Amino acid sequence: MEAAEKLTRWISEPLTWAEICARYPDQWVCLVEMDSIHPDLFDFRTARVIGHGRPRGVAVDQALAWRADYDLIGHYFTGRVTVRPPRPSIILDDETLDAFFGHRR
Repeated sequence: MEAAEKLTRWISEPLTWAEICARYPDQWVCLVEMDSIHPDLFDFRTARVIGHGRPRGVAVDQALAWRADYDLIGHYFTGRVTVRPPRPSIILDDETLDAFFGHRR
């Protein structure tokens, strides 16, 4: 028996994104039956959750049980995504020093 078959199939009622975030804070969620407002954007009225978990793999494993039923399964994170901007680097050669401090003698 495959791991996906061992999992119990479960699906939520239709929920808004705010309700999904409140119910599954800082977790990965797998969504189906997304009632899209605009087909090319993330905006949707409601969706149903078929998997959730803090490691993304847990949510995906739960969603695998539904793979045959849905062609499209969305994977989203309900928490705040923080990305560190790259640290700027600067090479302090004579040309750069002149640019900062003017002509040096």
